Amino acid sequence: MLARENEFSQLSSVGAQTGDAPSIDISDVFGILRRNWLLPVIGSLLGLSAALAYIAFTPPLYMSSARLLIDRSINRYLQANKVIDEPTLDDTETGSQVYVLSSESIVVPVVRSMKLASDPEFVGKPTAQGSESSWSPVTLVAVAKRLVGFGPETATPSDAVLERVAVEAFLRRLNVTREDVQSVISVTFSSEDAKKAADIANAIADNYIASSIDAKGKSTKFAGQLLQDRLADLKQQAASADRVLQDFKIANNISSGGSATSTMGQIQSVNAQLTLARVSMAEAKSRLDLAQKGAPNSGQTLGRVADNEVVLRLRSQYLELAARATEMEARVGAQHAAVGKIRNRMNDVQTAMRDEQRRISTYYVNDYELASARVDELTSNIAKLSGGTNSQTQVTMRELENAADMLRSSHNALLQRFNEISKADAQPALGQDARIITRAAPPLRKASKRSLAALVGGVGLGLLLGLGAALAREFAAGVFRTPDQVRTFTDAYCAILPTAKSTETRAVSLRDGSASRQLGDFVLQAPYSRFTESLRNVKAMVNVERNVDRGRVVGIVSSVAEEGKTTVLTNLAALMATASKKNRVLIVDGDFHRRHLTKLLAPDASDGVIEALADPSRLAKLVVKNERAGFDILPSALSSRIPNAAELLGSHQMERLLDTARASYDFVLIEVPPIMSVVDAKMIERHVDQFILVVEWGRTKRRLVQEALLEVDGFRERLACVVLNKADPAALKTVEGYKGKKFKSYYEG
Repeated sequence: MLARENEFSQLSSVGAQTGDAPSIDISDVFGILRRNWLLPVIGSLLGLSAALAYIAFTPPLYMSSARLLIDRSINRYLQANKVIDEPTLDDTETGSQVYVLSSESIVVPVVRSMKLASDPEFVGKPTAQGSESSWSPVTLVAVAKRLVGFGPETATPSDAVLERVAVEAFLRRLNVTREDVQSVISVTFSSEDAKKAADIANAIADNYIASSIDAKGKSTKFAGQLLQDRLADLKQQAASADRVLQDFKIANNISSGGSATSTMGQIQSVNAQLTLARVSMAEAKSRLDLAQKGAPNSGQTLGRVADNEVVLRLRSQYLELAARATEMEARVGAQHAAVGKIRNRMNDVQTAMRDEQRRISTYYVNDYELASARVDELTSNIAKLSGGTNSQTQVTMRELENAADMLRSSHNALLQRFNEISKADAQPALGQDARIITRAAPPLRKASKRSLAALVGGVGLGLLLGLGAALAREFAAGVFRTPDQVRTFTDAYCAILPTAKSTETRAVSLRDGSASRQLGDFVLQAPYSRFTESLRNVKAMVNVERNVDRGRVVGIVSSVAEEGKTTVLTNLAALMATASKKNRVLIVDGDFHRRHLTKLLAPDASDGVIEALADPSRLAKLVVKNERAGFDILPSALSSRIPNAAELLGSHQMERLLDTARASYDFVLIEVPPIMSVVDAKMIERHVDQFILVVEWGRTKRRLVQEALLEVDGFRERLACVVLNKADPAALKTVEGYKGKKFKSYYEG
């Protein structure tokens, strides 16, 4: 049981690696394409036919182009000279004009002006009521769209629907691109009429420029209206400010001669001096505070005290003594007298630093007192110049004068800007961003690239589909076509046998069995053929493990019926028997269900395997001699199928019969029923020394072979070889094309 599980695990691993997804290389792909060359050819022809049909049913198109220049130089000049004040287009915004040109705001007016909603080229040919419909490709596409919900539902579309259809068709034929120069845009239109293509391209360009000028005019008009409203507000505010100022002067008995202005000037001058004095006082106060908050105990000072030469020298001595104290402590210890002396010296230096700072602080006190006295003096002067209520009056009057002056200046500047915009508004085309540099002209020839692209695309697509179909057919089949595939899958030697066709019986019907009988000894008819040489390889594999003392029992088996194991068995037996006169070969028909071997070689036999099982000593009398091939046949002379066929094959009687056959024959070849059809192979396997598995080329599935290998215990260990039978000779030329003509020169027929 454990051995069978190991076998199953091993075969499952092989099947997972090679059966389900076999590895292939480029040579395998070429082999597949050589075997299925017809599919790519058919695909290419179908693609070519489709392309020709498309070209035949699709009218030729003419392409015409107009070029627009996005000119920013004029706008920049006008803006620099304050003639206009509009933003210029940069490179990014120039690219956005491509989308503007293909937008519906440009396209729809052109469609309406040229009445394209009633043009059959854009909305299709109208069908008269009661007349037969035109089954053109366009009509078929429209019907298909309507059926799947993408087309208009009504039979007679409205004007709005026709316009929508015309716009969609228009956009499909319009192509707007930027040229290699960033500021140039090309507008290309395709139409069945050369003149119409040029007219529409020019209409798009003209409509874009007109739309641009109109948009500029609207924006200029809107800006002018805003400026006009703002001017009215500023004028009213300036007048109100002047009235308030005059009323204030009258109420406070201030003349307009300028005395108030002189007094205010003096006050402003003293205020400036007072500001500087206050800054000086704040600096003196800061220096005084920093000097008083110094930290002489740590050897640090603040402000200008730190810059004093005496303090700097004392601080340098303090740091030097501290370094010496640290070094000496490390050598003699902190309690040493020398260390104490240095510490005392450090304290003396700190005391000197504090005394110096106190001396300097007295200077800062004097500076602060002088600055404070200066501030008091200036404050007194301001109080004398402007006393009480009069000072507040001057300040208020000055504020009113400043407000009135500011409003008048703003009004004058805005009035000048309004006059400039009014001049630009009088010339709508001034400073336009785009102009036409090349108008579209009717083309002289058709756009032939479309037909060429259709042909190339159709043939290419058909070829790809054909190649895909060929590869899909090969991989979907899951069959064996090369010996390498079998060897990789089963780890056993594989011989490939081409389909045997007897030259003497090609005209003979297979119904009477004569053709099958002659194919049974095909190796004698064609001893130098590929079929015969491949069977010699099979014979060599059987001889490798042959026991010289006893005969070898070899079972010829297949996964299912009709794989050709009978033909393989009879020809192998004939080859073994004729290879040497000493070889004694016995064929046993172990298929009690079909009995093809008996019908082929001994159709008139009345006794056979059943009788030999009952009395193995009668074996020599029950066999049938085949004089031409030189082997003996033990037929299965049964009139019908028997229900206990498997029990007979696995019985002790069969063991005794095979022991008797071993003593008399060098090779005993048994035709075993198909593994997957009946259980007979499982019963007889204990009596068989070697197995030869016959697999039909290009028909038997890999998965089926995998299951067959798992069905019989010990089958894999006793598998001498695999015969890939019924290979198509024409297909073998492609499978073995890499071997060249020299490989085939040794074979005849």
